[in-house]
Amino acid sequence: MKNIFKFLFAFGVSGLMFSSCGDSYLETPVQGAVSSDVLAADENGVNASLISVYKMLNGYNGQGNPWGAAPSNYTFNYASDDAHKGSELSDGANFQQNSLYKWDPGLSQYQEKFSAIYEGVRRSNNTIQLANRYKEAGGSATFVDRITGEALFLRAWYHFDGYKIFVNIPYYNEEDADFRKKNDVPVLPLIIADLEKAVTLLPDVRSQVGRSDKAVARALLGKAKLFAKDYAGAKAAFDAVVATNRFELAPCYLDNFNIATQNNKESLFAHQASVNDGDGNGSNTNYLERLGAPHNDTHTGCCGFNQPTQDLVNAFQVDANGLPVANWNANRLTVNATTPVDPRLDFTAGRTGVPYLDWGLHKDSWIRGSGWAGMYSTRKNMKLTSDAAGPGWTTNQLHAKNVEFIRYADVLLMLAECEVEIGSLERARELVNMIRDRADNCAQGPVGGPLVLTDIKDARITWANYEVKPYTAAWSDKAAARDEVRRERRLELAFEGHRLFDLRRWGTLEPTINAYRAYETKLTNMVNGVEVRIAELDGADAPAAKHYAFPLPSVQIDLAGGNLTQNTGF
Repeated sequence: MKNIFKFLFAFGVSGLMFSSCGDSYLETPVQGAVSSDVLAADENGVNASLISVYKMLNGYNGQGNPWGAAPSNYTFNYASDDAHKGSELSDGANFQQNSLYKWDPGLSQYQEKFSAIYEGVRRSNNTIQLANRYKEAGGSATFVDRITGEALFLRAWYHFDGYKIFVNIPYYNEEDADFRKKNDVPVLPLIIADLEKAVTLLPDVRSQVGRSDKAVARALLGKAKLFAKDYAGAKAAFDAVVATNRFELAPCYLDNFNIATQNNKESLFAHQASVNDGDGNGSNTNYLERLGAPHNDTHTGCCGFNQPTQDLVNAFQVDANGLPVANWNANRLTVNATTPVDPRLDFTAGRTGVPYLDWGLHKDSWIRGSGWAGMYSTRKNMKLTSDAAGPGWTTNQLHAKNVEFIRYADVLLMLAECEVEIGSLERARELVNMIRDRADNCAQGPVGGPLVLTDIKDARITWANYEVKPYTAAWSDKAAARDEVRRERRLELAFEGHRLFDLRRWGTLEPTINAYRAYETKLTNMVNGVEVRIAELDGADAPAAKHYAFPLPSVQIDLAGGNLTQNTGF
């Protein structure tokens, strides 16, 4: 079968692709791309094709700097209450539009993400085709089933990523020969069907770290069913993951964000980053996440994007019982040794005067434009100064920190959501307490050498009063239990690509963003001895029903020749 589709999204919008007067460009392979047509229909060729599918998990296709395609979706998180775009007004104005809810279909970030998603879909379908050719030639059915299961999982992964962002997207399987497909069919049931089939084909335990298996597919299946509000179906999928007894919470929260301890038993699925692997442009590294590094006089030298909000920082306050406070913005949290805080705060946000990994104490000077977007730096995807460096603007900007997609903590909290919705409130409390008990295990100790992890009550910790405790009182009110589970997701998973999409599926986007803005826009920061009001959200549009989906890129609307329907309101 002639596969025209595989040539569309390979490298995004290239001027060369659209220079032709007719449709002949559709027949021309992208230069430098490896097609399934030229790979051998044997185990080596099929496996090579599958590896190329996993490669697209980092969103980078070897050309330019498509920041909008970052695997953590941090540029889309700017539309949540967790993150400011940061940096400066003049830098990354394209991404600032997400914070302001001024979502223009012509913005390059939407095209960058759309292209990366469908390049992953293209590669998934090519792999399925090649595996079928190998099977028809007498190849191992067991091998083909496994490869097909992995490719189906990945096809579902990419489509689901697109669904979360754009909602109304076209779905492509291995039989689709024309890219001009309509987006008039709900895609979520098709994603679920792919995952259900993948579960039947995948092995119980993955053959290599980074690959999928039944448990990984079930975790994504559960999440997809959660988005579909099929709580019983989602619960069954998550219960099956738990029942494997293969996964557990890492001893320390930081273990999930430390190169030395990544791929631990908490990690179900992650982009596998690497450095010094022979790739001269660093495309196998944590490539598109580097804009979040603290700026100015640091060893990275750039760039100061993706800053935690004051609203998020305040949310880590706890009461005398070590439980979250109900009105977290009643008190603006500052660095002191008296206000009790959840220790996960300082593994999530860089605060001046608090140890920041092994970089030393976080400084005001690390913030780029502090009067504009606040005083905090992101931490989770940053490396130790001692970690191996790769190529980049400086030798320390690209590194081998994985981007976590699905952690066991995420699975437990999604399961807790299901338990609340079906009425098992005490089971939900038990699951949330597992997360909170782990948070009580460790904090960062004093700086001055290698990273030190210690007890949260270590006497050497003078910059914070860490406290976090489980819920001891029974949960009997469904609405209150729902609120506590949702709050725990925010605290545990901040800056991991979940918050905005959680707000959307809960239907709470408008009130949450309105309340956040009402607080955040009144704040001021001391900058060089002068009080400056945070101005990043000035002129923002009000959130509305249309903001439950980002606009489809206008270039894709044009390419589809009238077959793609733009999301309502854009």
